[in-house]
Amino acid sequence: MKKKKKVVVIGAGPAGLGTAFELFKSKNNTLDLLLIDKNDRVGGLARTYKYKTLYFDVGPHRFYTKNKEILQFWKNTLGKDLVKIKRLTRMFYQDKLFLYPVQIGDVISKLGLLTDFKIAFSFSKNKLFRKKKVPVTFEQAIIQDFGENLYKIFFKTYSEKVWGIKCNQISAKWAAQRIKNLNFLEVVKNALGQKNKAKSLIDSFYYPRLGAGQLYEKMAHVVRKNGVQILLNCTVKKIFHQRRLITSISLQTAADQKTVDVDYLFSSMPLSDFILALEPKAPSNVVQAAQKLIFRDHITVNLIIAGNKLFPDNWIYIHSPTLKMARVTNYNNFRKSRQANSSAISVEYFAFQKDKIWQMSDTELIKLATEELVQSKLITKADLVLDGFVIKEAQSYPAYYLGFEKHFATLKSYVQKFSNLQLIGRGGMYKYNNMDHALLSGILAAKNLRDHSAFDVWAINEDAEYLEEAK
Repeated sequence: MKKKKKVVVIGAGPAGLGTAFELFKSKNNTLDLLLIDKNDRVGGLARTYKYKTLYFDVGPHRFYTKNKEILQFWKNTLGKDLVKIKRLTRMFYQDKLFLYPVQIGDVISKLGLLTDFKIAFSFSKNKLFRKKKVPVTFEQAIIQDFGENLYKIFFKTYSEKVWGIKCNQISAKWAAQRIKNLNFLEVVKNALGQKNKAKSLIDSFYYPRLGAGQLYEKMAHVVRKNGVQILLNCTVKKIFHQRRLITSISLQTAADQKTVDVDYLFSSMPLSDFILALEPKAPSNVVQAAQKLIFRDHITVNLIIAGNKLFPDNWIYIHSPTLKMARVTNYNNFRKSRQANSSAISVEYFAFQKDKIWQMSDTELIKLATEELVQSKLITKADLVLDGFVIKEAQSYPAYYLGFEKHFATLKSYVQKFSNLQLIGRGGMYKYNNMDHALLSGILAAKNLRDHSAFDVWAINEDAEYLEEAK
């Protein structure tokens, strides 16, 4: 009997499970596939925790895509468990909540005519009297599209909270990828009811009945039935290679450390960690480039609060510089029916592991989140916090800091030399993609192996519209 090809997938998030699902959606008797993940459950950054009777994601996720294949995949996999949710997202600024997408009357009444005039004047002056240049920094890109006043109100503070660096040190590529086709005129058109092109201005989305992780639990169930082994609480220690081939990987589980031979490897682990795990070590210039990449770490403080009639938003972006929190989510508003007596609220913070907030205990973080919710008036002192827990997720967001491109290019060029390797997902490709694109990267990578296709997985989300309304 012909020996099966040993395939290993690092990471059981959207990308890794997408790879396994595509390879094993029907039993594949030619492959022996092992899927590993460092967490205690599948889903990666989109996993869901059930705490008491409530469901919490690792930060909120909306299921919205322009890719018809991915949309149909969600519907086929989840069936009736995929429900459509009306979106309400607002921005907290100067102790007020502003609707997003923007409504002109809302902005005028809350910012005041003087500030509105300054915004319009700033935008007009920028368009009429400043020569348009290709922006280098995030700050330049936003000011060019929105004017300086609107940039300071609705972009600067929040972006610097998320990334921990000044906006003039963030690459313009971040703006190009995440707010494509959105500018001042598009916001005005949307507010006037005209059809927009911007990816961010959607008014509804799909969501699994039991949280984002329900999709990935169902995918894991299918691939397990079809012969895939999934190993959780497992970390990669070393990745061995020879003559441009990955040959084996060393794994650490709670019980022991073992080495697994590899014929083909898919990896969604952080790109920098992948490089640093190689044995023999990568060339010094490649190692140095890996050490230059920055990932932002993420903290979610999850609270159960008495009552089910708190703020009606799916989530709220916190633009106030006096508050450390960046986003607040009410998971009760992700469901058709609410819990009778309590609300599932998450408060998100962004950090580096050396920061004081990352070192805080769960008790301290729950206290901080509760105090900031009261300070923002999203809850009152009378609202009773019944319980809570904290999730700290290292290396969540690849940071598009100024100058990252040259280091990334060095790493990409090096890993492409391995003929039995494909990198997938947000971490593996050092690319801030959302769930739909991460899932697609895994599916296309699997097709490259199974069908000898030639999909350029790196090109996902480069030119395609992201979260745009269908034309």
